[in-house]
Amino acid sequence: MVKKDFKTLLSGAGEAFHIISDTPRLDAELLLAHLLKKDRSWLLIHANDLADEALCLSYERLIERRKKGEPVAYIVGEREFMGLPFSVAPGVLIPRPDTETLVEAVLAEKLPESPQILDLCTGSGAIAVSLAHYLAKAQVLAVDISETCVKTAQENAERNSVANRVCVVCADILKEDFSLPCLPVDVLVSNPPYIRTDDLSGLMADVRDYEPHSALDGGMDGLIFYRRLASLVPQLLKQGGLLAVEVGHDQAEEVATILEESGECEKIRFACDLAGIKRVVIANRK
Repeated sequence: MVKKDFKTLLSGAGEAFHIISDTPRLDAELLLAHLLKKDRSWLLIHANDLADEALCLSYERLIERRKKGEPVAYIVGEREFMGLPFSVAPGVLIPRPDTETLVEAVLAEKLPESPQILDLCTGSGAIAVSLAHYLAKAQVLAVDISETCVKTAQENAERNSVANRVCVVCADILKEDFSLPCLPVDVLVSNPPYIRTDDLSGLMADVRDYEPHSALDGGMDGLIFYRRLASLVPQLLKQGGLLAVEVGHDQAEEVATILEESGECEKIRFACDLAGIKRVVIANRK
């Protein structure tokens, strides 16, 4: 077998990923860095180093998995979010850069010195753990319906050294008898499922075929969870407390209307992502 340098391996993998990925080169680098147990900057410095046969074969196996649509984060077992490492696995929604807009919006608000925070539909725990990390005195309660997500979020709290301030519980917020201890809180955050049911089949294959639909499906109009959150505001949030939710690219105004018509929210505003799209709806409880 002819030996190849890392630069050649990355180029070949990038070409192979063009059909199934918007970030083919990044995917190639993340997979190779994972095999080498190095970071991407190391790859740049060592681009001309030669790979041995065993590494080439292992890399080819990962390339084949990615070509079939399996998300890179599931292959390598983690995804970075807000500069922190998060473990992910099948059954757990992969954290997105869009969701960093939600965390940054909360961090930009004037909060109590030791805020009590509730994160609903926590998934990997990315929001809860990030807020606990960047708000050193925060106490965070994270909730998800999936036991797999609860376990993963707990692991991520431990991995990022905030397990003493992040509690993760399994519960279904759509149930009529939903209730939690230690309420109400200062801050209520959520990145709930918001994809319209009929739109699920049109998602990119790596999302549609691999990520949990329970973390994506927001009902026929994509808004079922926002209506539920609005109804829970009196139970979950202190007067004057902060509500911040991530929304789909075309849902901000509809969600704002839901919050306004609930009669419980005021000072409704938006936070935009880097593309200028309203990705977060923010409000305060009256």
